[in-house]
Amino acid sequence: GVNQECLSLFLRHMILAYNKLSFSQVYKLYTALQQYFLNDEKKCGIDENDMELTNTEELDGKMEKEELDIPLREEEISCSGPLSQKQAEYFLSQQASLLKNDETKALTPVSLQKELNNLLKFNPDFAEAHYLSYLNSLRVHDVFSSTHSLLHYFDRLILTGAESKSNGDEGYGRSLRYAALNLAALHCRFGHYQQAELALQEAIRIAQESNDHVCLQHCLSWLHISEQKIFDSCVLLEHSVNKSLHFGLPYLASLGIQSLVQQRAFAGKAANKLMDALKDSDLLHWKHSLSELIDISIAQKTAIWRLYGRSTMALQQAQTLLSMNSLEAVNVGVQQNNTEAFAVVLCHLAELHAEQGYFAAASEILKHLKERFPPNSQHAQLWMLFDQKIQFERAMNDGRYHIADSLVAGITALNSIEGMYSVCPTIIIFSCLSGHFKTRSSISEIPVVPEL
Repeated sequence: GVNQECLSLFLRHMILAYNKLSFSQVYKLYTALQQYFLNDEKKCGIDENDMELTNTEELDGKMEKEELDIPLREEEISCSGPLSQKQAEYFLSQQASLLKNDETKALTPVSLQKELNNLLKFNPDFAEAHYLSYLNSLRVHDVFSSTHSLLHYFDRLILTGAESKSNGDEGYGRSLRYAALNLAALHCRFGHYQQAELALQEAIRIAQESNDHVCLQHCLSWLHISEQKIFDSCVLLEHSVNKSLHFGLPYLASLGIQSLVQQRAFAGKAANKLMDALKDSDLLHWKHSLSELIDISIAQKTAIWRLYGRSTMALQQAQTLLSMNSLEAVNVGVQQNNTEAFAVVLCHLAELHAEQGYFAAASEILKHLKERFPPNSQHAQLWMLFDQKIQFERAMNDGRYHIADSLVAGITALNSIEGMYSVCPTIIIFSCLSGHFKTRSSISEIPVVPEL
């Protein structure tokens, strides 16, 4: 009858609500039910005559209050992050976007890792959480944890069959080759180039077996990065750019062009040829709306114009980027993202002002950089280096050579090549003051960029 239909409707609502629960919510429901029955056993001595409808309602209300007051463990109390699958996915995507575009708005490394550990505690096979843990470990330059999380991410992809569902039988092999490729990228980031080459060889072998040209092009790009420390890889880079254009990979092609321009700038090639190459790269950016690469290209132009001594052109490019609005703002009302390109441009702007003697203006720019990129952020080393260089130049200009000499150690810690170049003027000054000139051995140690 009616009562049976109401009961069926109630059960249906209960089943639907239960199916929407995440693992953590099911666990808390189980704990609440367990506590409910334990309390019921303790009250088994209550007279059945007193269990009228009104008392039952009061008891139910009391039980509901007791369920809400169940003491949870410390780990559960600290789990303030999302619990449902949709909430977890939104949380992970939001934090990943913030880490890429505006790290200062993301959770701190410790807080984010705490949230991720709670997510993984209830769902160890959550692959995306492992990948965000990998990105979080990169922020603090933790080689062991980042490698551990990266391998767990690809292990979970294979175990859950996520790749196989979207790519058929090819999914398993795809996970393996991209795992090797990402491992190579990780080693390159930390300067472990021999380990990176071994991982790249594995990725190339698997990609060739599956005829995956996209993966091969990414391998070729990382091979250039690992081998440019050893020999002239300009030919390898040109081949990578041509192949990327052939297979319709504009992002990879543009990065290759900009890397090629950088190498040729260090080799002293004509500035007009470099700008023509960057113009072709810009066409790819605007055609495919690659906003991140638009910012990188402008920052690259700023650095090249400064390298060639054209401070006015460098200033113009810097102002162009600073006056642009990002195509992918992370928050509503935010026009620009705190990316590496903006850090580079602001650093050049500070040094341009310092070169003209406007040290107060340079200090204001550096102060803005410190607020925009805190010391614990991944791009903070850029302004730290420029801050040390500006102080060094000012001390040299003021004749405070001992102060300048004390700043060399800080510059060397941030950039070894810049540190060695900073040693030269101090050695020359002290040699002249002491009546000796012994700079040949120190200058000969400075690495020279090979002609490309």
